[in-house]
Amino acid sequence: MKQTIQFEVSNFQGSVENLKEAWSDLTNKVFVLKANQPIENVQEYYESNFKYLGTPCPIAEDVNLGGRESQRSGKIWFEVRYDPKHPDAYRHSANAQPLHTDGSYIPDFPTSTLLACVANAGEGGETTFIDSKMLLDILQREKPDLLNFLLNNKVKHTRSGDTRIDEIIRIEGDDVFVNYNYYCVDKNNSEEVIDAIEEFQDYLLKSPTIKESTIGVKLTPGDSVFWRDNYCLHGRNSFVANQESERFIWKCAIDIKL
Repeated sequence: MKQTIQFEVSNFQGSVENLKEAWSDLTNKVFVLKANQPIENVQEYYESNFKYLGTPCPIAEDVNLGGRESQRSGKIWFEVRYDPKHPDAYRHSANAQPLHTDGSYIPDFPTSTLLACVANAGEGGETTFIDSKMLLDILQREKPDLLNFLLNNKVKHTRSGDTRIDEIIRIEGDDVFVNYNYYCVDKNNSEEVIDAIEEFQDYLLKSPTIKESTIGVKLTPGDSVFWRDNYCLHGRNSFVANQESERFIWKCAIDIKL
């Protein structure tokens, strides 16, 4: 599921062939890029290397712009930074973030999300992932009735003026796709759908098997991670932070073209 690639900060282009090889293997869902030395300006560095990775999408959101329906900034980068002034926003809190997909409410969401690390708290803060095929297998064994519902019913997600209607889990040939974010599920879905979502969310949060099957990626400054958004669910472990910006990640949606 996960592929780790070391790269020289002075020669990011030199790692492109390794990236292409990793990306072409669809069993790889998560790609961790490990820098060989510190990067002075992480945001600027990765932006300068988009030409080797793909095309970023200007769909960033900013909690300072207002409520959940009016946070779209039109910029590329989301600021995922510990800020105790916003305890109810996952991007700025130290709380654990439940498993989800980023593109749940965006019909044309790009292939990936990229996180680039500026700083990370010493304890916790791992980005967590579970493979869609692993999720399917677990549900087949432990929650077959719920799985059947999720496979055969479309769910409406909405946020920031966007709407996407899709199955939570969808099988196409050998591919297993996921599309889910509990906090973006539209309240106007049917009562039957809402009940199934509540059961699914509770299961994701409490299942020992889900927990055992989830991997964590701890980024250090200069490192990054990107993943196939519709091939896995991701979240975040809680972390300990004593001061603002102790954990600071730049995030963007990107169409990987390797």
